[in-house]
Amino acid sequence: MKMPLSDILDRYSILILKQRRLPQHEDINKACIQFKMEIDIHEDQDFVQEHLEALIAVNGKIWDLESDIRRGKEGELGLEEVGRRALMIRDLNTERVRLKNLAAERLGEFKEVKVDHASSTS
Repeated sequence: MKMPLSDILDRYSILILKQRRLPQHEDINKACIQFKMEIDIHEDQDFVQEHLEALIAVNGKIWDLESDIRRGKEGELGLEEVGRRALMIRDLNTERVRLKNLAAERLGEFKEVKVDHASSTS
């Protein structure tokens, strides 16, 4: 089964962030090329680019909020800040799923379904 374009856009947005924020890595570059080839064959490039930019923005915000937590700095942040970030990440992930589902709907793909999740009402 081929991967839906809505998933490709999400994964590609994360790869773009990795390219921008991490030292260059051959596997990341190869994956970017493969995903970009799949994206480039889509007819409505304006729609694709608009959604890709929105996904890069939301995934970038999630990355920023998770950064210090991933590095094990929750002691420096304090539990209140970690909790605040967790709630913001949840809300941003809800936006991410909404964007993916909007793309899936327009492209005639299956929507992502979350159960017992804040995004399940979208």
